[in-house]
Parts: sequence; structure tokens; C-alpha cells
Amino acid sequence: MEFMDIYFAEMEEKLNEAIDLMKKYLQLHDPVIVKDLYRIYHTLKGSAGLVGLPKIGEFMHKLESAFKEKLNQDLDEEFVARVIKISTEIINKKNDLTDEEVNYFESILNGEISLKEGTVGSIESEKISVELLEKFYERILKLENNLINKNYTIALKEAKNLRLYTQNLIEENKFVSIYKIIKSFENLVFQEAVFNKKKVNLNIEVENTKIEKDDAESLKDVLVHLIKNSIAHGIESPKERKEKGKSEVGNIKVKSYIKNDFIYLEVIDDGKGIDLEKVKEKAEKLGYSNVDLLEVIFYSGFSTKDSADQSSGRGVGLDSVKAFAEAKGGFVKLETTKDKGSKFIISFKTKITSKKVLVIKRSDNIFSVDSNDIKEVINKIEVIDGKINYGNKLLDIIDYGNGTIKFAVITKNNRAIIADEIIGHFEAFISPYNFNEIVEFAKNIFSFPVPIISPEKALSKEENIDINKKTVLVLDDSVLTRFVISRMIKNNGYNVIEAETGEEAIKKKGYDAAIVDVELPGINGYEVVKHIKKENKDIPVIMLSTKSSPEDIKKGLDSGANAYVVKGENTEKILNLLNKFLRG
Repeated sequence: MEFMDIYFAEMEEKLNEAIDLMKKYLQLHDPVIVKDLYRIYHTLKGSAGLVGLPKIGEFMHKLESAFKEKLNQDLDEEFVARVIKISTEIINKKNDLTDEEVNYFESILNGEISLKEGTVGSIESEKISVELLEKFYERILKLENNLINKNYTIALKEAKNLRLYTQNLIEENKFVSIYKIIKSFENLVFQEAVFNKKKVNLNIEVENTKIEKDDAESLKDVLVHLIKNSIAHGIESPKERKEKGKSEVGNIKVKSYIKNDFIYLEVIDDGKGIDLEKVKEKAEKLGYSNVDLLEVIFYSGFSTKDSADQSSGRGVGLDSVKAFAEAKGGFVKLETTKDKGSKFIISFKTKITSKKVLVIKRSDNIFSVDSNDIKEVINKIEVIDGKINYGNKLLDIIDYGNGTIKFAVITKNNRAIIADEIIGHFEAFISPYNFNEIVEFAKNIFSFPVPIISPEKALSKEENIDINKKTVLVLDDSVLTRFVISRMIKNNGYNVIEAETGEEAIKKKGYDAAIVDVELPGINGYEVVKHIKKENKDIPVIMLSTKSSPEDIKKGLDSGANAYVVKGENTEKILNLLNKFLRG
């Protein structure tokens, strides 16, 4: 078994080398690279035979032969893309190929399977081996023996080591790095670019954060949709880009970060953007004249083309991205500028995350800060006029205690968090939370949860006082729904008037916006909206409903509502709409 493990480690290394060489070849067309590729697959063929992997050996021989035939030829892009696709899918194998897999990879190599079926390797959950369990058991016995013999100091040290060992096991089997997921898309981008006869660079900007493997699979599925969409319909051909004065090579940037208990994903391209005039024209034909053009893009089956095919327009497949995000309690947002490009922002809820935090003690308070928020820790402190002098800049202070300042944690938004002691850097399991400056809790560092503070929110200790606070009417027959929505918008600076029925709502006066449920006892939401608009057409109304079909949305908007939100969507969407309508 040990020799086989060595082979698979070598295979991963060699195939990664081969993938990099093939990408390099397409830039340089150096025939020496073809010889190097022939050598790599020849080596993998020979080694497979030594460790008893006949099917891998058989297929590596086919790849070796393919490159041997092309030693004195120029490799075409599609052949290279096919070999990259195969190598990407084989790279994580930990056992021999099956006959079905051999046939599948031969079909790709022979051009019988389209590159359009490009995939990204799945994120598999690893099983904890018997060997690891035995090591774990040995550590427990050692700890128990030290306790029996009253070697408490040694026992405490062993307990800490056991905790770290267990934590590492959990991380390896439960979590995966977001960077690792997005990095795996480099080969997909290359394959899709070749298929679409385009040139594309992938840029990655990702926080050092881990998420559960179930969420990682979901993140991967969303990326597949959006990246393929950007390459097929956003990035122009090299000729078209050149005519527009752009570089022949298009760019796609993928950003990802965690905010509170949500994963945010941004896919940005510098392509042709979306022709909103065409979107408007098609939307009007379909009866969506009152719908935001950047919302109608996500409606099921919406396309600016009359005929549906693989290249029929940006709208195709975006409804599934929206459905996924909303099913996870998130949202999708689109920003686009003609001939400049588009940005898709997707947010969805994650169950639990793992990230690096710096744990700090100040007076009797222990708290932590996300490592991604930190610029530097300093111990030479100069205070001027109640601020810390850092690089000839005076920084605002965040202080949860009193007394002499020993350390200052300088944050990326140029604030200084005061500390008596830096307890350490830890990989923390995150429990979501959001109240004032506390955005999350780290649950595995001590026996008690450690709050993670937001440097940005921590400075907002005094609430902004707005004499002209806007008032919002919240109409819903559910006590819970009214409570959740009212509390959220009150916490964001609005006054609230509540109503349980339509009859009660139409008697209310003195509000600046309304959130109206559709299904109500007595007078329904549609009639309430019509009444509000008759009284004052300028009052923005957000309609709230469990109904989500295009027909229901159209009916709500036709009644006069300015926006339609499906219950179960991220409640932040309501807040975003209120801010848009009332605060510009």
C-alpha cells in the first residue's frame, strides 16, 4: 500500500507539471516541451506497471503514444485542451481506473466528447483511517496514564496536543480552502477558452478561509455556471477585442470572502457587458415592463435571442444560479456596463466556516479579530490627542478596557485595537452572529466561545442620530415575520408602524414606505398596494410573498409595487431595497 501511495503522489506531481507545460507550449510552441510531455506520460506508464495499476498504465501508454506521434508536429489547441481535461480528472485518483473510466477518457482524447462538458474535480470527503484512529487511541491512553500517575503538568500538555490533533483531523475531513476550490478552475477556464476560440486570463482574489465541503460543492457549481457564461457570452473574440482597442486576452476575476455567516462570490469580466436596450425590448414583449432590467435577466428562460441554443445569451442558466442562492438564503446581484464588462455578486449562507483569528486580551476581556482584517501588531505605542500615531497617521482607537497600552493591533481599515496580551493565532471554527461589533464567535479555542469583532463596526459605538428618520409600514399577518422584519429595519435607523390585516393597514398614516404581504385575511395585499398608490403614488412599496412564479411576480408589480421579494430570500434584500428607495 505504501508504494501505491508514493505512485499517486508522484502522479499528482507529474500531471500538474504536464498541465503547466501544456499551457506554456501554447504560448511558446517550443518542440522541446512536447518531448518533456512524452517523457512524463512514459514515466507514469512505467511506474503504474510496477505498483499493480494496469488500467492507469494502459491509459498512460495511450497518452505517451499520442505525444510520440506528435514529436515533430505542432500541437493544436484542442488536442492540448483535451489532454489537460483528462489530466485534471485523473489527478486526484487514489485507485486504478475502471474499464468505464478508460473508455470515457479515450472518448475525450479521440474528440468524441465535447470539451463543453468540462468539469472541475469533485471535493471528496476523506474517511478517517484505522491507522489514525489507532494513533488517537494511543494518545488517549497516554493522557489517561499520566492522570492516574498524577503527572498533571504532562497530562495538561498532552490534552492540549490531543485537542490540536483532533482539530486538524476535523479540518482535513470537514473543511476545504476556498482558494483551493477557485484555483481548481484554472484548467476549466483554459478548456472553455479553447472551445470558444477565445483568450482568457483567470485572476483569483480570495481570503484565507475554509468552508464545509458540502458548501464547497455548492460554490463550485455556481462558479461553473458563471465562468462558462462569462467566457461564452461576455468575453469577446480576440479580433473583436482588438477592434475595440482592448487587449486580445480577456480577463475574469473571481473574488470570494466571508461576511458574517454568508459566503460572497464575485465573478467579474472585462467583456462586452449586457446590452440593456435589448433586454428592455425583450422584457416589454414578455410583459415585464415594470421589472428592473437587472432582475429580469434572472427570470427562467429569459434570453435576448429568439432562438435557444448554447450561445443564446447571458440569461440562459442564470435562473438556476439565482434559485440556488435564494434556496441557501442568499441573493444574486448584477452590475454591467456596455463594452466594459459585468460583475455577478452571489451571496449564500454557509453552515459553519473555519478561519484564522488573532485572540486578544484587554483587561478581563478576551476577544478576537479575523486575520484578514489585520495589517500589523505593534508594541511601540505613541498616543497623540487620543489617537495612535502609526506611520505619521493618527488612527482611531478601539479599546475594551483601561490602563497602560502594551500592544496595538493595526487593522486594514486603519484603526488601532488595544491589547494587554496577544494570546495567539488560531484556526477557529466559526459560529455566525451579528450584533453591534460582534460578527461571529470562535468556538474551539477555549471552553467558552470567543467573540470575533469587526474593526469597522466597533467604531460605531454611538448610533447615528437622524432627526428625520423615515417610517416604514410593515403589513403581515404573521407575528414572527413582522417581528423579524421590524427589528431588522429598526436596527438600521428606520421607525416602524405594524399592521396585521389589510383593513388595519389602509387606516395607517404617516409612513414613507411600505412592506406588504400578499396573502392576508380579508383585503389582500394587491388591494392594499392599490390603495397606497392611490393615496400617494410616490410611496415605494415592497411586496412580500411565498409565491415565486413569473406570473405572480408580474401580478404584484402590475398592482403598483416597486419591488417583489419572495419570502425565504435573504432579509437583507428588503433592507437594500428600502435604502435604495428612501436613501438613494
